[in-house]
Amino acid sequence: MNSVTNDTKQADNVMRTRVEIPLNIAILAMDDSVATTITGPMDVFSMTGVLYESLQGKSPVPHFNVQIVTTDGNPVRCYNSLLITPHCSIESCKPDLIVIPGIMNIDVTLASNAVAIAWLQDMYGVGCPVTAVCSGSMLLAATGLLDGRTATTHWAIENEFRKSFPQVKLKPEKLITDEGGLVCSGGYDSFLDVSIYMIGKFLGSTVALECSKIFLGSPGRHSQAPYAIFSGARDHGDKQILQIQERLEDQFSEAFDFSELAREYGMSRRTLERHFKKATGITPLAYLQRVRVESAKALLETGNASFDEISYKVGYMDNSFFRKLFIKCTSLRPKEYRDMFAMHSHHR
Repeated sequence: MNSVTNDTKQADNVMRTRVEIPLNIAILAMDDSVATTITGPMDVFSMTGVLYESLQGKSPVPHFNVQIVTTDGNPVRCYNSLLITPHCSIESCKPDLIVIPGIMNIDVTLASNAVAIAWLQDMYGVGCPVTAVCSGSMLLAATGLLDGRTATTHWAIENEFRKSFPQVKLKPEKLITDEGGLVCSGGYDSFLDVSIYMIGKFLGSTVALECSKIFLGSPGRHSQAPYAIFSGARDHGDKQILQIQERLEDQFSEAFDFSELAREYGMSRRTLERHFKKATGITPLAYLQRVRVESAKALLETGNASFDEISYKVGYMDNSFFRKLFIKCTSLRPKEYRDMFAMHSHHR
């Protein structure tokens, strides 16, 4: 899968040495987990070696022994109020892989799960790889194991993640990242992508492809960028920068002279850019570009205007430049984006 970054040889070697079947998968269930990110990976791993073989008229040979575990062995309540009873506590399992599910109210989870954090550190220390789905990557980041390493998470919590864990090399446009046996995936439904990816790491590409066909996975899906909605950070406490953000958003189709804009707010352009980037993570120009791309996306989703017309509406006379910018931000050509997301396209 070409969505992977920094896939280390050391981590691959750890996994390839574990060839005994079935392999032990521990899914760490926690209060406020997203239920699908627990039960989904459980189904995918449990059915590997079973469904495809049955369809081929072969005897099923389960490749994984999957256990749901909790820190104390007691049930947990998912965000949708589903009560999940685990197979055992974390102290009673010996996993070959740990899966951290997506978690709502992640701040509460981080503040109340020192036991889980210590366990993850210990397990990784003895060679067990860890996979985190969606916001579960923030629990993995809380271990310190991701410091200096590449990770991803749901695009909607990018700002929160960066603020909490600045030492992590966050790549929110990636669907899957893998560095040193620490694997992260994007949105909640990426549990399927990352489960199949891990199956490929353990059992090889042939088995992974079989799983893709059985579960209707998309081996070519590698980016969250088409789904992401740009939202500039607003919790930075800089009132001047917030005013400038609002102006860029309200008047995005107009031509901006950033030197003049800076003077209006009593600063040099260099000072504006430094303060703006400190507050939002990007420059004023990049911010304006992202706002314009969001507007173009909405026009592609809801209307039939050509991309040349859309480029002009959002402030670009040079539609060739804006096309390149659009592709950079979404990983899709405008026509591909319209085909994927336009309201009239879903029932063709």
